[in-house]
Amino acid sequence: MSFDAMRAAQKRPLPPLTLLGRPVTGVVSWNMNDTCNYRCTYCTQRFMPERTYRLKEFQAYLDAFAKLPGTWEIKLSGGEPFLQPGLDELVEGLVARGHLVSIQTNFSASPERLLSFLEAARGALHVFAASLHLEYDAPESFVEKAAVVREFLTEGGSFCVTSVATPARLQHLHDEVAPFFAQHGITFKVQPEKVHGVLRDYSDEQLGMLRALGGHNQTGQVAPNFRGRLCYAGANYFIIKSSGEAYRCYPASRGTGPHNRLGSFLDGIALLQEPRVCPFDHCGCTVPIQRGMIQGVSPSAESKMWGE
Repeated sequence: MSFDAMRAAQKRPLPPLTLLGRPVTGVVSWNMNDTCNYRCTYCTQRFMPERTYRLKEFQAYLDAFAKLPGTWEIKLSGGEPFLQPGLDELVEGLVARGHLVSIQTNFSASPERLLSFLEAARGALHVFAASLHLEYDAPESFVEKAAVVREFLTEGGSFCVTSVATPARLQHLHDEVAPFFAQHGITFKVQPEKVHGVLRDYSDEQLGMLRALGGHNQTGQVAPNFRGRLCYAGANYFIIKSSGEAYRCYPASRGTGPHNRLGSFLDGIALLQEPRVCPFDHCGCTVPIQRGMIQGVSPSAESKMWGE
């Protein structure tokens, strides 16, 4: 792309998008805490010296979210968000401020705890993603709870199960787990295992199984690479780490290049006003890929309404 063409593209706004029938400005991926009741061998946070951090500045974060322009989808994760005291009150506050809520959880919460959250998010719950960790749980236990979650999803919302596709588990995921969830009408997605943000070694046969399972989060690619393309991450998408630091995207949080860090969410952030060229060799952020935020990448049929 020439400089003139790139400059012209930067002036074009992201096409209007809607979630649950509402105009939406963008998406925030918020790693709200570091605590987790699991210790999976493949967890990217397993080497953290402290796994007990819980959010304390509730009101300050709600005030910060209230300052975002327009309506945003707030994707809650951790750690394990259901271990966060006051989660329901926080969700109610986000909903009251006009935002939508999605969540990524290991699905270990009690039925009472789950119902309490679903009530708090009623009318604003967009995506509920349950992570299957076979070291701790089995697919069968997810089916009944999935039925409960679906009762609270409004039109356009979705439920899915995700699982890290370690080489040791990949054959089982391909041959048994994926067909099991398909039989029960549940969307199943795999996440190829990464080490320090880089795809680990897989054999050609294993790569074939990963592609057959839809690639990384059903993006159709095992290791997406969009280096050199314009991306709206930092403008209509950003992440917040448990520290409160805000970054353009997940790869950006591991580097120090220009436009990587957007500031501190509590002290103030500066959203980018236009798309920037992606400088990374691997994209670990599903949202920009599936929601039309990357130059030349169309949303999948599954996610054209921002469904995943």
